[in-house]
Amino acid sequence: MADKAGGKALAGFNFVAQDQIWKDHVKYEEDSRKSWPQHWGFLKTTYRDLVKDDFPKTEREKIILPPPLALPPITPISRYIKIGRSPAVPETTAQFVGWRSTKYDCRLEKYGRYAKPKGGLVRQLNWPQEGID
Repeated sequence: MADKAGGKALAGFNFVAQDQIWKDHVKYEEDSRKSWPQHWGFLKTTYRDLVKDDFPKTEREKIILPPPLALPPITPISRYIKIGRSPAVPETTAQFVGWRSTKYDCRLEKYGRYAKPKGGLVRQLNWPQEGID
């Protein structure tokens, strides 16, 4: 089924005027693009570059702490934390979801259930069931 207005000018629609409006928009946008650096180019400068002259950098001498107060050298975390191989994926229909939580060592809730159900809000506040819609 063909469109009723297909190929024909729409009533009350001036293509020439719409084209002129579009050309004006493009011209204004191009003029704005060219004049933007003169008017707003300072916005591209970082704050640090703007204030670097206001706060002169002072040289501080390094303080050497006596041995009892000095920090020990940094030890890599791999020395303390050992990550073993993951157990094989069980043959289930999901193939992945929840497979680590079935192992006792890999369960997510190490210290017991975090969210203990306490019943509904209506029961906690001792509201009558009839007042709830």
